Amino acid sequence: MKATIKDVAKAAGVSPSTVSRALQNNPRISEAARSRIRQIAEDMGFRPNQIARSLVNRETRVIGVVFPANLSQSLAHPFYPQVLQGLGQIAAQRKHYMLLGTGQEGQSTADVIRSLEDSGYVSGLILLAAEEGFDAGCSLPAVTIGRPDGTENMYCVDNNNISVGREAAQYLIDRGHEKLMLLGWDSQYAVTVHRRIGFEQALKDNGLPLREDWIVPTRFLDNHTDQSSLMSIFRKEERPTAVVCMDDAQAITLTACLGSLGLTVPWDVSLISFNNTEAGRLHMPALTSFDVNPFQLGSSAMNMMLDILSGQEPPTCIEVPFLLMERDSVARAHK
Repeated sequence: MKATIKDVAKAAGVSPSTVSRALQNNPRISEAARSRIRQIAEDMGFRPNQIARSLVNRETRVIGVVFPANLSQSLAHPFYPQVLQGLGQIAAQRKHYMLLGTGQEGQSTADVIRSLEDSGYVSGLILLAAEEGFDAGCSLPAVTIGRPDGTENMYCVDNNNISVGREAAQYLIDRGHEKLMLLGWDSQYAVTVHRRIGFEQALKDNGLPLREDWIVPTRFLDNHTDQSSLMSIFRKEERPTAVVCMDDAQAITLTACLGSLGLTVPWDVSLISFNNTEAGRLHMPALTSFDVNPFQLGSSAMNMMLDILSGQEPPTCIEVPFLLMERDSVARAHK
């Protein structure tokens, strides 16, 4: 059975509070007594509870991590487990801990933040998604992965999503496609808002028309699209020849929809997407996709947070590079 502070106190012949002070190097306890108690604790395999010590010291080594939805929904999206790995690696290296904050049915992101803040357990917060128009109003230091418009002074880590949205569309245009659709826009999340801006910039720069009915909204996290509306676009004689999908999962779903209409990727419709997931790499055809470096987004966010807590002044925003992985889902447009 694991030793408790009471077990150590009994073996040392002192009170539990004396053991606690000795393990914290409190000067009220003599050096000889501190050394003796520490040795007894080590021999018994006692490890003090980090949160309990934090409450005594009024400081914690715990960082709250706020997911954009409930835990199962977020972790089902391949982006967030990789971000979590990056966060966890740096936290472990710098001897900190993570407390995951996730919403339940009817809870907002603000509710989760308030709950973590009120708990007293965390020293700072990392928000895993930037929501448009959202103001955390938090008294704790906070770092966000992503950056909504109008929040230039917040600490954040992000890709240049306007640039990557523009590059995705330009890649298709350079291969002769002039009828482009955007799948997966969700006005709640800055990442999709910014990619749409870049997409539209590419069309404008190349003198191509923007078809509003070809900007297809999707609930970003659960990949939910109105299938009837989506399929009606491709049933028409004039239809897109190429699609920018906000996520590999959306591209995979679209491939199945196109197949049910007798259309194939990339012969009839070319697809380019984001996140470079294993499912996308194994898909037939393998997806051309942007790797947005989710692990590096996570590790950079945790390093930024811990630098802030240690009194350093990191840059307000760190930009993580992206990389296009060219595969088989894009073909040249038919003339």
